[in-house]
Amino acid sequence: MVSYFGCLSEEQATRYLHWARGDLVRAVLLVEHDLYNAELPIPNPASQRTQAALKCAAIYVSHPAPDVLVRLQASPLPQQWLDAAAPFLKPQGRKLTLDDVELIVRMLRHQDGAPLDLQVKLLPDSGELTVYYRNFNPDEAHLSTHNTNSVNHGGNFSLVTYKVERHGDRLASLFPQSPRDRRSMISSCLEDAEKAYRRGGLVESCCGDACEYTESLRMRLHSTIHAIYLKVFTMLPRSMRLIRDILFAGHCYGPMDPVSNIIVNSIWHSIFYPLPLTEIEEYHIIDALSMLRVEVRSLEGLITLVRGNFDSGCSTQQVMEHLSLKCCDLSQETHTLQQCAAAAAAARHPQHAALGSFLASLTPNVLYDLRRLLTTGTNGVISPESLGQIEQFLRYKAVTLDPEPRKVSELCEEAKVTLQRMKSYYDSMSLYLCSKLEQLLQKYASEHPLEPKYVLTVICGMVAGSESLDRECYHVNFVAASKSRTAGNKLFFAELNWSCPGEQAKPDFCCPLPLIHTGRCYYGKGTARKIVYPDSVDFLECDHDITADGTEHTDGMLDVDLMFDFRSDAQFADDMMGYCEHQKKLLQEGDEY
Repeated sequence: MVSYFGCLSEEQATRYLHWARGDLVRAVLLVEHDLYNAELPIPNPASQRTQAALKCAAIYVSHPAPDVLVRLQASPLPQQWLDAAAPFLKPQGRKLTLDDVELIVRMLRHQDGAPLDLQVKLLPDSGELTVYYRNFNPDEAHLSTHNTNSVNHGGNFSLVTYKVERHGDRLASLFPQSPRDRRSMISSCLEDAEKAYRRGGLVESCCGDACEYTESLRMRLHSTIHAIYLKVFTMLPRSMRLIRDILFAGHCYGPMDPVSNIIVNSIWHSIFYPLPLTEIEEYHIIDALSMLRVEVRSLEGLITLVRGNFDSGCSTQQVMEHLSLKCCDLSQETHTLQQCAAAAAAARHPQHAALGSFLASLTPNVLYDLRRLLTTGTNGVISPESLGQIEQFLRYKAVTLDPEPRKVSELCEEAKVTLQRMKSYYDSMSLYLCSKLEQLLQKYASEHPLEPKYVLTVICGMVAGSESLDRECYHVNFVAASKSRTAGNKLFFAELNWSCPGEQAKPDFCCPLPLIHTGRCYYGKGTARKIVYPDSVDFLECDHDITADGTEHTDGMLDVDLMFDFRSDAQFADDMMGYCEHQKKLLQEGDEY
């Protein structure tokens, strides 16, 4: 359960398993209920997330064959076998007979043989490729073939795809499937827990910020907000350069849905308070902490906005439960100018008073027009023309604004050198990553000829591999657009490996990711899961997907501030002096060590 959710401690997982009477599926449903997942999904044995968590658990307890255990849960069985096994495999089932045992043995052998369903062998020195496939009965499985042509590597090739699809269902299907049954089981477990708490005179819930449950809610909300920002990146056209404004002022609170709020708030900031000009034409988010910062601040703004409509005694836990229930979408609620300004101030927006006035000034008619313009095309991308109309509309409102000029202050020589060094680092790292990712996309296209060909749009997070990994690497999230522009933009994960001279590096790879990821998440103060990873045991085992620097590291000056927000005002000069002093201290500590 700890691997499956990420945001639970071992103590919490043990408690959920206790109230679920040791039933893993019930325990998962209890967690989803407490985290306000409206769908209450049962763990799907066919999903990579479930399989990775099962394998992690098997490895943790030194199971002799973790892969076999996972395969037994994931491989489907003929429906007639499941129907025959249901009377003794379901809860409170009858006692086993000899025939029942024989059926179980047959089912296990059927599941364990899944890797032999289809095998490919290249005969040496003959140029022949042999495909072996099992002869199934019509009710057991189906073999399909697909022929297509592909132009890759400078030539025209034919592609033949073989696929074995087993019929039937998995053992998990014996668990009650209807939402009503799930709600009934959850209610039963909650009633037992409540009775036990009353008998022991214990507190049924906690309201403090240090409560484990409150921290789990906060982590799940951070994960939800992170997915919202990734969705924004997939909806924007390549020609729309809003990355800097999203990172500095594109918060997700406001009178519309979170995605629309981010886009409108970013465009508004780019017009009213444009960031200084820079030579960098294409903006890529290399420092994952910059994404984490805007997510943390957005959540603080949302919490303050909800508090404004709650009673004065409202706890942080109650506020976050409300946000979880609403999936951070407060578009059906009304807020005053003071509440909007307070939310922007809590989120440390660079122009919180002006943003509060702007959000409060959006009438229902204006919101209707903005929502209409934010509608995506058939490929899931907002057209540049629509975004241009939004910019023109907001620019018209900017006529009445007279921003105060910034106070100019000269930077010291040390600060100028630091800025130049960071700019040089960004340039070289950006070129390196873009080149590597373009190569991986070309490789992906050659390996998946039936899918659209993609080109890099924006890098939206990069971290160095976890210290617990056995290799040096970078992990990257990025969005790519189809060359044909007919398919939607897609989120990818990439691993870029490097090695010392004489060592053999592990191959680089990239793979697509689901856009709305509500799986494993972790956002601690000192460490965090700052990008989205594939649901693979390679990353879940030993928390390889959790890297240094967490929510407490988003304060102060980040690398993105040096590269994108270079300005000669007094506050920036003070911040730069503090940054340089901090870097000096780190170097001195390193020398002493």
